[in-house]
Amino acid sequence: MYNPETISKEKEEFKHAVLNARPFKPLYVKLKVFYGCNLKCEMCNHWRETREPPVSADRFKEIISELAKMGTQKIHISGGEPMLRPQIPEFVEHASALNIKVTMTTNGTLVTKEKAKRLVEGGLRGVNISIDSPIRKMHEKIRGVEGAFKATIKAVELFRRYKHKGKLTIRINTVVSRTNYQTLDTLPGLAHELGADGINLIPVDDHCGEILSMRKKDIALFNEEIGPRIAERALALGLIVSDEDAFPFGRSESEVRLGRAGRYAFGYYDKHPCYAPWTHSLIDFNGNVYVCCMTREKIPPIGNIAKQSFKEIWEGAAYRQIRLKMHPPALAPCRRCDDFIEQNKELWETIGPY
Repeated sequence: MYNPETISKEKEEFKHAVLNARPFKPLYVKLKVFYGCNLKCEMCNHWRETREPPVSADRFKEIISELAKMGTQKIHISGGEPMLRPQIPEFVEHASALNIKVTMTTNGTLVTKEKAKRLVEGGLRGVNISIDSPIRKMHEKIRGVEGAFKATIKAVELFRRYKHKGKLTIRINTVVSRTNYQTLDTLPGLAHELGADGINLIPVDDHCGEILSMRKKDIALFNEEIGPRIAERALALGLIVSDEDAFPFGRSESEVRLGRAGRYAFGYYDKHPCYAPWTHSLIDFNGNVYVCCMTREKIPPIGNIAKQSFKEIWEGAAYRQIRLKMHPPALAPCRRCDDFIEQNKELWETIGPY
């Protein structure tokens, strides 16, 4: 999300902004630059639907320039599959030239030697690559395209090859579902073998339906057998920072109950605010602006960069209304989110309860 130490240096200004529902700084912004995807993942709708054309590359570059002036420190590029847009290296180079850290999530299948080299040399500082099982057949069953595993593994190897040309961090994203959870105990070994710096276990979203969602018995088996193996190996290899990272559906009885319902915040936002509306934003492929991924398409957009500057949206009345609603209990989609909890806990301690 952002580094809480940045805010601690401007503690009083940030606290004043929170208490008065005023804007602070968009320190971290996600750009969903493309809706479609070249794979057919069972847990995703991006390949099943056709949407309007994305915002032009020139407009996205204008927005990146505007964000730099407003104090943005990090941009994360995603999709759909962002590499379906040929201008991704241009976005990375442009943002990096403005001293913005750039990271990206990709399925890796469209990454070539030339693209990997240019992205790293252009300033890409982090890449999350999706691997849904260390077993090829399982990964391709989930991803829906034969040959996807080999292409993704190749992408990790290419980024590792050029890693020395920049300060690149490579992480493996894995969506944990009923389909694949029993195959994941060797995931840390594969990640280490590929030279990755970390793994992210992501609980399957509740919009995926009953076929993919984890049942009580699935979570119990994962927590008793698979999770502990992942935790032990991943900690030993430095791929996670805490054994909690290996248990995306919670560990206690109350957490598991909430996790089964898709409430991965485990009740945190029933009593605490999320500070994302003061520090974070998401700009969708069509220009719509949301607070974050969880509010995307769950609540109306706050504005659209095709019609307004980002500054107008960030400082506008609609964003203020969202900030007013973030004092607990927060927005309903927040209950499903585990993205920013650790940072929010640090900020809660930094600025103090209010």
